Amino acid sequence: MKVYTDNQHFEKKKRAHKLGEDGEQAATRYLDEHGYLILERNYRCGHLEVDIIALDQDELVFVEVKTRTDDSVLSPIEAVDRRKRKNIIMAADAYIRSNNRPETVRFDIIAIVKHDGETDINHIKNAFDVMNY
Repeated sequence: MKVYTDNQHFEKKKRAHKLGEDGEQAATRYLDEHGYLILERNYRCGHLEVDIIALDQDELVFVEVKTRTDDSVLSPIEAVDRRKRKNIIMAADAYIRSNNRPETVRFDIIAIVKHDGETDINHIKNAFDVMNY
């Protein structure tokens, strides 16, 4: 087990936060380039959060962005577990109700892997739905 000093732990968290921010920026650019209208970034409702809310023609899309380096243990898609999906669905429900949105809804995942100076983007449309939650 690797033990970190407080400063090392802080630096590791800072790098992870920066990686996540960079991933969300890349995902926003990707969606914009593919004709999506970005409505919200980092939408919060209490402790719940959705990374990106966008319109894809007549669909309201809630996007979870997961960014990893190539040496991560979990793939970005595996990181969106059942609990995370449930929280995204609850945040989406709050957004829809508070903004009186009439569109059909879709839940996507954008998985970003950064390695060797390259960024790979994998957009999974309809990654999950509200059934079984």
